[in-house]
Amino acid sequence: MIRDKRKKPRIEFRLPVMIKGQPGLKKIKDFSLCGLFIEVQNASQFKPGDEIDLLMKLPDHKNAIQVRARVVRVAQKGIGVEFIDMNPQHAMALEFCFHVFKNTIPLPGS
Repeated sequence: MIRDKRKKPRIEFRLPVMIKGQPGLKKIKDFSLCGLFIEVQNASQFKPGDEIDLLMKLPDHKNAIQVRARVVRVAQKGIGVEFIDMNPQHAMALEFCFHVFKNTIPLPGS
């Protein structure tokens, strides 16, 4: 049995994201208040501990936000990252977005 090491609950969430220094847009697969899973073509180019800058436009924001993150997991189809050094306003925006979407996702059997 694999133990989940996540500190916070995660929700499925599809959102384009740009990794600075990488060509094209990537897709966020899910996110929590601590981090994201980003689908990338060649995940092996990343290693745990790498720090990256992400640009993303949240649904309730006019402008994109930039977030610093650290790679914590490299999988075949993407990378798991945790947020670091987050601007308090961006943290509040992500928290708002998380709670809105968490409360609008239909529960199983609904």
